[in-house]
Amino acid sequence: MSEVLCEKIVKIYRTGDVEVVALRDLNLRVDKGELRVIVGPSGSGKTTLLNLIGGIDQPSAGKVIVDGIVVSRLTGKQLVEYRRRKVGFVFQFFNLIPTLTALENVELPMVLTGVPREQRRRRAIELLKLVGLEERMHHRPDQLSGGEQQRVAIASALANDPPLILADEPTGELDTVTGKQIAELFRRLRDELGKTIIIVTHDISIAMIADRISRIRDGRIVSTITPAELEVAETVPKEGYEIVKILEERRDQLRREIAKLEEEFRQKKITADEFVNRYTKLKAKLEEVEEEISKYSI
Repeated sequence: MSEVLCEKIVKIYRTGDVEVVALRDLNLRVDKGELRVIVGPSGSGKTTLLNLIGGIDQPSAGKVIVDGIVVSRLTGKQLVEYRRRKVGFVFQFFNLIPTLTALENVELPMVLTGVPREQRRRRAIELLKLVGLEERMHHRPDQLSGGEQQRVAIASALANDPPLILADEPTGELDTVTGKQIAELFRRLRDELGKTIIIVTHDISIAMIADRISRIRDGRIVSTITPAELEVAETVPKEGYEIVKILEERRDQLRREIAKLEEEFRQKKITADEFVNRYTKLKAKLEEVEEEISKYSI
């Protein structure tokens, strides 16, 4: 288990003469063994914050401290070691190697840390059983559903037994039912393995699995409450929930259409030009719907 502390974090991105302040004077504390969900609309700084905690990026000012280690002061080589051994990452788009089986994908992080073959094979099998994929371990990603691929990605994040798990919109590419199943899996893993888990999302229903929910807006943590306090506060009016429900149904429909389109292309039922044209339109519609959903984030 890890304790995470962010002190007065500032993150500024510069592109030529343009300066964007992604995080401003942000403070956050996550206790050991806690499952924290950070919610907020697109562009609020959620992913930037996760990248700083995970050592993928460095703050412009302030400190990120994990288990007493000042991550923001580590050298390049030290950051590589930190990411390999202290942190497990779960991303929205699964990040699996398409030519490898589920088992081989879970083994890969252990290859990078020099774990002997028999030992890493044994652990990979154990982890796939833990996430309910013992019957699918020899399948490649394109032979798995979206939910199954994300389970493989979670098993991969656990491969080197890191005390801290960071998940960036882990249900973003999944339908509502599958997304809730993945969220429940995170809670079960916290309970059974004792990991500290931080999830960023704009999905209110996913946030309800947390011990505490932090809301980020304009690069700052503006509030931290429990799911019970959220229910009492009724932050989102009933009509807001109804709108979100309609939008989520439309989002799920678009995702199914995209998945069907990808399958048609794989089976060579449509040309590359037709695929690109239809995919671009569907993806644009999906992004519009997701942006509308994000407006109702707590």
